[in-house]
Amino acid sequence: MSFRPFPSILAVIFALTLAFAPLNPKIGGLAWVIYAGFGCWVGLQCLAKPQSLELDREFSPVNHAARIWLIACVMATLLRVIPHAFWQDDWGKRHAEARLLIGALAAAALVKWPPFFSLSLKQRHFLGHSLAFACLVGIWVTSTMGRNTPTHPIAWAVALSFLICILAPMTLDASIDHKPRKIWLIAVSLGLLGVLLSQSRGAYGLLLLLVFAGFTAFSNRNLGRPVLMSRSSLLFCIAIFGFLLLLSWLDPRWLYKLLHRLSEAWGEVSMSSVNMSEAANTSVGSRLYLWGKSLDAIELHPWVGYGKENTVAMIRAWGVEINSAQIQQLGHLHNEFLDAWTSHGLLGLLSLVVLMIGLGLAAKTLWVPHPVAAKALVGILFMHFTAGLSNVNMAHNYYGALLSLSVGLALLLAASEDAQR
Repeated sequence: MSFRPFPSILAVIFALTLAFAPLNPKIGGLAWVIYAGFGCWVGLQCLAKPQSLELDREFSPVNHAARIWLIACVMATLLRVIPHAFWQDDWGKRHAEARLLIGALAAAALVKWPPFFSLSLKQRHFLGHSLAFACLVGIWVTSTMGRNTPTHPIAWAVALSFLICILAPMTLDASIDHKPRKIWLIAVSLGLLGVLLSQSRGAYGLLLLLVFAGFTAFSNRNLGRPVLMSRSSLLFCIAIFGFLLLLSWLDPRWLYKLLHRLSEAWGEVSMSSVNMSEAANTSVGSRLYLWGKSLDAIELHPWVGYGKENTVAMIRAWGVEINSAQIQQLGHLHNEFLDAWTSHGLLGLLSLVVLMIGLGLAAKTLWVPHPVAAKALVGILFMHFTAGLSNVNMAHNYYGALLSLSVGLALLLAASEDAQR
């Protein structure tokens, strides 16, 4: 079976758009268009030549994972479209499912059918550098703009975390020279700081994820020893830790903002248990109030929900009821799952669940043959789930594009490993 590297000019343009994606949502959207457009073009070329479809990689774990992800996206889209059509909601709200479905089709075409495009080793290096540069762009954005990110701060921070989730496992890839991997490790650390400086508590799960992943990598003898546990690498990681301490001493803003946001959230939770009327005008308090009211509403109509427009009307009515100006200006329940369940009933909730199950099964399929890609998918799944507990991220164009793109990149990395074996 022959593999072909991606066209050089296209790869360079894509890498540049990926590197600057955190700077502007339109640039990130362009990166998705390049990826999805090329993948769909490959698929159409193969459909035009039926004989080429007989050469697909039937027994490839990458092919199987891409198929699982495609089926999950198809099912998730159908489950969400049915109640959406029933309530005659605005079809512009379903852009995230459309992007995920198109991206899954592109990924399936690229890894399943000839000419089996894959990233060459040089292109994998270039991809790693692009992701590293995106991390640098991310910390520059939040260090200069704070929460005034180019798009919604939570959606922006989680989208950046998806790119970090791809880059972080690449630092453990023994097939890549250790020098660029050390540079990428610094970029991952700076990207994490960029997420923390965004003050988006919904994305703080990235800190827990990377701490856990780092601890696992160092404690796993088979993985850590040949890759990161050499004497020079251990000294390098100590130097990274020292650099972060020095950064905290020279500019303690990120640490102060992190602790302040966490303590602020705890204070608002405590206030909610004492005086909900006052807490409803705070960030956390308004969420707790809306979640409680939405559960009461779901209990009355759990199967078909209320429709998106009716849900928004209820949110504003609840805001008037408790005299909360903050709630009255909201358009969702600040919880991906409760918002889907309230708006579109059980089918809306199942749409999100099916998507996560598909992502988890794809990661499981790749875990043994392609651990780097599998770990990237697990990280993306973790961030998508935890961030969805406090915000409706799928409502943002940039988020849907980067989620689709990130999963596709992880699958392409796995396919590229096949090509180089």
